[in-house]
Formats: sequence, C-alpha cells, structure tokens
Amino acid sequence: MEYVYTIVFFIGVIYTLVTFLLGGLFDIVNLGFHIDTHVDTHSSGSIFTVFPLKPITIVSFITIFGGVGILGNYYKVNKILTFILAVALGIMVSFILYKFIVVPLFKAQNTSAVSQDKLIGINAIVISPILENGFGVISYTVNGSKYNGPAQHISGKAVLQGEDVIIYEIKNNVFYVQPLNE
Repeated sequence: MEYVYTIVFFIGVIYTLVTFLLGGLFDIVNLGFHIDTHVDTHSSGSIFTVFPLKPITIVSFITIFGGVGILGNYYKVNKILTFILAVALGIMVSFILYKFIVVPLFKAQNTSAVSQDKLIGINAIVISPILENGFGVISYTVNGSKYNGPAQHISGKAVLQGEDVIIYEIKNNVFYVQPLNE
C-alpha cells in the first residue's frame, strides 16, 4: 500500500506542477493575442451550480490522500487507520477548496458577464480602425470594466481610430457600430 500512496502523491504533485508550468508557458505564447470566449447566460434568475468533481478538487484529494498515506506508513500508524485518515483528510481538503475557492470564483465569473442585448445602444471608441467592408476593434466599458471586441460599420464604411461609436447590433460576436457624428 505504501507504493500506492507514493504513486498517487507524486501523480498529484506532477499534475499540479505541469499545469502550473504549462499555464505560464501558454501565457507567454499568447502575449499580444487575445482569445475571447463567450458563454450565454440567461438573465432570468440564474442559479449558480458547479459540479464538485473539478480537476482542482480531484488532484487535491489524491495529493492529500497520498501524502497522508506516506506519513502514516512512515510513522508506522495502523494501515486501516492510515487509509481512513487519508480518505477523510483528502475529502475535507477537497471540500474546503470547492466551497471557498471554486464556487466563489465561478460566481464571480458569471456575475461579471453582461448579456449581449444589454450592450446594444452603449457608446464605444474605435481603438483599431474599421476598414471599409472590413473589421476593426472597439473598446467599451460596462460596470467599470473595459472590454474590446471586433467591430464593423453597419453600412460597411470605414471608421477612423479614436472615433466614438454606438453599438447597434451584435451578430456572431461581431459588434456592428455607427459613429455618433453620422
């Protein structure tokens, strides 16, 4: 059983290190690029539900389980008691991470999102020129947070950088805008 605890512990540690390093690597590779994803949420009373079996909770369980098992074997604690303690502490730490880290982060992520219909009619500024029959980038502010998005003039005209525009429509995550001075 000692080998099982050791293997499980190192799987948890290695997974944590690899995801940390790859996360940093992808942040370096994506410098200057902005990849945006969109999840539609219904504004009619959303209920925050998070499935508890997330990678962070699973990895924390197996790492704690393995670590407690290794310590129990090292200090020659009864094998059954070691197993029960390893399972109990693994579940407890996973629950604490889920309750106080995963769920609050999920709620914060979902409450900061604004539905696209609420963006119609707000002012924005062109930060990358919109080409004739082409695209550019606009910047808009919602609830004190600044966002960027691809934009096109509603009639296909060019719009210069720095011009104030109004968002008229959003289709396929493209903002169709018209300058305020038109």
